[in-house]
Amino acid sequence: MNRTIIRRAERDDVPAINTILNYAIVNTNYNLNEKPRSLNDAYKWYDDHTAEDYPVFVAEVDGAVAGWASLSHFRAYSGYDTTAEVSVYVSHNFRHRGLGTLLVTELERSAKRFHMLIAVITDNNTASISLHSRCGFVPMCTFRELARKNNEYVDITFMTKIINRK
Repeated sequence: MNRTIIRRAERDDVPAINTILNYAIVNTNYNLNEKPRSLNDAYKWYDDHTAEDYPVFVAEVDGAVAGWASLSHFRAYSGYDTTAEVSVYVSHNFRHRGLGTLLVTELERSAKRFHMLIAVITDNNTASISLHSRCGFVPMCTFRELARKNNEYVDITFMTKIINRK
C-alpha cells in the first residue's frame, strides 16, 4: 500500500523519533553524539521544541513513523533568531523513497518566520548533502576535522538556504 503522510509530530511519536535518531548515533558518523539519547531526554527535546514553536514533523508510511525532521535554534544568541538549523532523519528501512525531500519541503513551508535555514552535515553523509542540494541548499563552507567520532576526525559542511527576504 505504502501510504505516506507528512504531519506535525505528536508527543506519542517521540519513542519512534528517538529510535530513528539513536540508530544514527550508534551506527553512523552522521550524528556526532556518542551515546544514545534517553527517552526522557527525547521527551524534553520535543517539549522544548513545542514550547518554543520550533516545528517537528514525521513521515508516516502505512501508519508507522519512518522519518522525522525539525527546526532548532542555530545558536543561543539573539542575532541568530532569524536562522534555524534543519535536522532530517529517515529510518534505515525507508531510505531512498523521497521521504527526506517531503520532510524538508514541509519544514520550509512552516519556516516563514525565518530568513535562513542551515544544515550542518558530516561530509561522509553524502545522502544528506545530496538531499539538501536537491532542496536548494548551497554549501557555504567546510570545516576540516572539526569533530571526532569513533576515533576518527570528521569534516563538517554547512549548507544554507535563504527562504525569506524580510
